[in-house]
Amino acid sequence: FQSFLNEMEAAFRASKADTGEVTRVREAEGLMETLRDLGPGTVAVYTVVGEQGLRSILITPDVQKGYFHKIPAAELNKKILAFREAVRSPAVDPRPLGKELYDIVVKPMEKDLEGAQVQTIMWSLDGALRYVPVAALYDGERFLVERFRSVVFTPASQSRLKDPVSREWRGLGLGVSLAHEGFQALPNVPSELHAIIRDRPNAPAGVLPGAVKLDGEFTKEVLRAELRRRYSIVHLASHFDFAPGTDKNSFLLLGDGGKLTLEEFRSMPQVLQGVELLTLSACDTAVGGEGADGREVEGFAVLAQRQGAKAVVATLWAVADESTALLMREFYRLRMSDPALTKAEALRQAQLGLLTGQIRGNSSADRGAKVNRGVEGRRFDQDPQRPYAHPYFWAPFLLMGNWK
Repeated sequence: FQSFLNEMEAAFRASKADTGEVTRVREAEGLMETLRDLGPGTVAVYTVVGEQGLRSILITPDVQKGYFHKIPAAELNKKILAFREAVRSPAVDPRPLGKELYDIVVKPMEKDLEGAQVQTIMWSLDGALRYVPVAALYDGERFLVERFRSVVFTPASQSRLKDPVSREWRGLGLGVSLAHEGFQALPNVPSELHAIIRDRPNAPAGVLPGAVKLDGEFTKEVLRAELRRRYSIVHLASHFDFAPGTDKNSFLLLGDGGKLTLEEFRSMPQVLQGVELLTLSACDTAVGGEGADGREVEGFAVLAQRQGAKAVVATLWAVADESTALLMREFYRLRMSDPALTKAEALRQAQLGLLTGQIRGNSSADRGAKVNRGVEGRRFDQDPQRPYAHPYFWAPFLLMGNWK
């Protein structure tokens, strides 16, 4: 394994590429002990995109093993972009492209994953692979979500992986439903929040006790005051505008039309202390601008973990309103009904609910989304019994941090 790392480092130096990703992998050597503590069936997978190929590292509680798939970086990025466009377009079948990426990323280690009886994969992705919804990779018969739990692993996550988790959840729901300059209305946000949070004793819906602050009630001052109450769950349903590398220009839209910039958020140390899970169900929360290398996918989530949150759920693209509400409600319901269930498994089961048609709704108003219906590819056969089977609806949700 050490010779594999040395070869990888030499290849990066020869191409005058940044060796920071190699350092990221070398720093993972203490992870085997953590994996043992996390229980059987848990592994970590690191990817390192090089000019001439993709190197992947599988770390189990017992072994570390490296793999190499020869493919020019430009060609890999082209496949990633094509898959991302297909998976964001409900009219297009993304499975052929998902199979191509599966064969590059997962297939080389397939036998080892089966041999280790893997149930949970902690992904440390790099480059444009950070934009890939790994749950939607396709092996020719099944999506990856049908086989494994997938979580995103970052340096900010490692110190929190073994933190004790709270089994009693109390939620704070914050949302924007009205239109503001430059931002469309999100009319289904109130029903989403009230389907998740029970903010009064006789509320007909809601699976978590807590508070809901909508539109005019969701101001910067209210946000600060409510976070001091130490809710275990904070669910944000609002537009999020992320500009890579610019904390002043990246912001969360507040309910009164105001903005909370990343710069301001960074200056609020440990503001999320005690938060078990921060959920960002807003538009393109985890995605940056065109031509970015994917680092911003983890940007806000990593910052949130440094500010005290044990875990973050974010989205890779804008999601149709009703399906988001259905998935999130099922996610919280599953976790509340079975406290032994991990966050990762609750999210996976909620995703499978949309995929199989066990969870269905009535409409699909886009949450500020421009669905790329002009993307080329085989048409996806819509099944009225499974209205949200396309990965567009269930695949963009990323769980980062403590997934227990």
